[in-house]
Amino acid sequence: MIILIESVILLSIVLLLIYYFYWKTNEDLSIPYATYGSYPIVGHLFGFIRDRTKLLIECRQRYGSFFRIKLVNQRFIMISSHIDWMKIVKNSAFQFMGIELGIKIFGFSSIIQHHSELDVETHRLYIQHLKNRDGLHPMVVEFVRRMRNLMKTGKESFENNHSTSKWTSTGLLELSHRMLFQPSTLALFGDINTSVLEKHFRLFDDKFHYFYLPLPQWFYSGFLSKESNARSQLSQSWQYNLDPTNASMFYQDRLELYANHSEWLSDEESGKYKTAFFWASLGNTIPGVFWSLFYILRDPKALVTIQEEINTHLPFIPLDNTDSQSAYWTPEQLDSCIYLESAINETIRLVGAIFMTRKCCRDTQITLEDGHKINIKAGEDLAWYGGASHIDENLFPHATQFIFDRFLNKKVETVPGYMPFGGGKSICPGRFFVRYEIKTCVAMLLRYMEYKLDDIQTIPNQKLSRIGVGIAPPNHDIPIMYRYKI
Repeated sequence: MIILIESVILLSIVLLLIYYFYWKTNEDLSIPYATYGSYPIVGHLFGFIRDRTKLLIECRQRYGSFFRIKLVNQRFIMISSHIDWMKIVKNSAFQFMGIELGIKIFGFSSIIQHHSELDVETHRLYIQHLKNRDGLHPMVVEFVRRMRNLMKTGKESFENNHSTSKWTSTGLLELSHRMLFQPSTLALFGDINTSVLEKHFRLFDDKFHYFYLPLPQWFYSGFLSKESNARSQLSQSWQYNLDPTNASMFYQDRLELYANHSEWLSDEESGKYKTAFFWASLGNTIPGVFWSLFYILRDPKALVTIQEEINTHLPFIPLDNTDSQSAYWTPEQLDSCIYLESAINETIRLVGAIFMTRKCCRDTQITLEDGHKINIKAGEDLAWYGGASHIDENLFPHATQFIFDRFLNKKVETVPGYMPFGGGKSICPGRFFVRYEIKTCVAMLLRYMEYKLDDIQTIPNQKLSRIGVGIAPPNHDIPIMYRYKI
C-alpha cells in the first residue's frame, strides 16, 4: 500500500514537471508571468475576486503593457493599452468565444457548437431590432408606457392611503430595481407573471459573476447550488409563457427563430437562451439606474441642469387615467436630453468595467504600440480590462471625479479607451436600448418624484467581486426617502 502511494506521488510529480516544461517551452517567454498576487494552483484568483482593478493596475505598473495571469486552470495574456486591444479585436486571428461563455454561464448544451446558423440569424435580429431607429422605437415607447403605468399605480396607492405628501423610506438600489424590473420585462417579453421570474432573478443575479469565472463544476454544485437551481428555475419558467400577448416584435421574432430550429433546439434548451436574454436585459441596467441617480442627486449643478432639460424636452405625462396609448416619450425626444445622456455615459465610465477576452485561433505575431512584438500561440487567451482605462488620467483628466458634462455632444463609440459595452463584432447589441431604458427611468424618477439622501458625500464601494462583469452594483444599498410630486 505504501509503495502504491509513493508511486502515485512520484507519478504526479513527473506529470507536473512535464506540464511545467511544456508550458514554459510552448509559450512566448518574453511575455512575463505576473508573480505578484499569484498563489500555487489558483494563480491570481483570490486577488481577481477581491479587487481585480487593483490587481491588474498593480501588475501593469510592475510588468508593463502586457503580462500573463492565471485563474485556476485558465491563463490570460493581459493587454493594457486600448489601442493594442483594438488591433486584436480587428484581427481575424482572435475570436470572441461567446458560445463557450453561454455554455458556462447559462448552461447551454454543447450542441449549439454545431449549429452556427443560430448565431448568424440571431445577429440578424439584433441589427433589425436593436441597432436601428425603426426597431428601437416601438420598444422604447412601450417601456415608457409600462413605466408610466407602474408609477401611476404607485401614486394612486399613496393617494388612497392619504399619504401622498409623506416621505417613504427605501433603498436607492431597491427603488431602481422596482422601477425598472417590471416595465422592462413586460415591454420586451409581453404580459407574463414577473413575480415568479423576479425571485429567481434576484438569487441568480446576486452571484452571477461566479458563473463567469473558470471554476470547476463541483464548485457550483457544492457552493452555489441555490443560485444554480435559480438559473434552472428561470429557464424552466419560460415553458409556461410560450406565447405571451403584447410581446415586442424582437421577442416574437426570437420565438419564431427558436421554433424554426425545433428539430434540435428543445423547449428546455430554448429556455436557457431566453434566460440569457432576460438577464442581459436587466443585469447591468438596474445598477446603471442606481449609479446614474446617485451621482446626479449628489451633484447640485447636474441635478438642476438635467431637471431643466427634462422639463423642456420631455412632455409632461399625467399619472392619472389619461389614455396610456398617447402617454409616452419617443427616442427622438429622449435624444434631446444631451446633459442627461452625458451624465449617464459619465456614470458608466466610473462604474462600468468589462473584462473582454479573445481566443487566438492560429499562431500569430502582433506588434504593440510600444514596438514590442509578441508571439501568440493558437489556443491562448487574451484579455483587456476596461476598468483600468476608464480611470486613466491620460485618457480622462480628473478620472475619479463625476463630471456630468464630460461627454456632452460626443459620440461615445469614438472616445479613446471608453468601451463599457465591449468592442468589435461582439460589442453588446443591446447597448442603445439599455441607454434608453436608463435615460427613461432616471428622467421619470426625477420628473415625478423628489428625494432626500441622508449621506450624499460618501460614495459606496462597488461589489468588488462583480467588477469586470459590466456595471457592478454597490456593496450595500443607500438609504433614501422619496415622495411623488403633487
